[in-house]
Amino acid sequence: MWSKRIASTVALGVAAAAVPLAALAGAAAPGDAALSRYFDQRLDWQSCGDGGPAECADVEVPLDYSRPDGKTIRIAVSRIKASEPSERHGVLLMNPGGPGGEGLTLPAMILKEKIIPDSVSRRFDLIGFDPRGVGRSAPVNCGLTDQELSLSGPAYRPETFENDVSQARAIAEKCQGKNSGVLEHITTRNVARDMDVIRGALGEKKISYLGISYGTYLGAVFTQMFTERADRFVLDSAVDPGRVWRGYST
Repeated sequence: MWSKRIASTVALGVAAAAVPLAALAGAAAPGDAALSRYFDQRLDWQSCGDGGPAECADVEVPLDYSRPDGKTIRIAVSRIKASEPSERHGVLLMNPGGPGGEGLTLPAMILKEKIIPDSVSRRFDLIGFDPRGVGRSAPVNCGLTDQELSLSGPAYRPETFENDVSQARAIAEKCQGKNSGVLEHITTRNVARDMDVIRGALGEKKISYLGISYGTYLGAVFTQMFTERADRFVLDSAVDPGRVWRGYST
């Protein structure tokens, strides 16, 4: 998923203006007044507890953005500060793909594996996060068996279609039953909204971003929804948004 070639791509991306995706049509963030308490929250940075260089905090966000005064969840965020504060440009959020990939440990991994050049880590705070429903961010647990969790089964075939659909329906109903009122809010657009709350909680006007695989789709959605809040974006190993998801995985 990650490769050394990303280093040169990131270096180019953070040294230049935002990529064209940042120019996609999209309105400014709606309902900022209703979300002000989330943007203004103070983050309690502590050791991530893994002995690494990153510090971690929880960012509170609405479960349902149409009801910002309702139930909330917490998004786990990590940070490695820019190594040269005098050169600091801003923050670089990142997503490893999936969908469903945990991103909390990405900043430390990227530095250890030298995925990005020193010029980037000097100028940007590296920000990782577990998307909602994943890892330490209000994880969804459907109670599935190993067989139900397996992604290695054959694609649907005409001769097994009815049975395949029946099994898929049973898994979906099982997952929905264990997560009633939650599962419908675990969406890409809500993860993008969470990223904007992270931006506000960090005190930044804009974010830069590195996305891989599904992370490219997430980055594109963010630039569409929050055009004026996107700085320098690098999207590597892009997925076709017109074929998300079954269209390209079967």
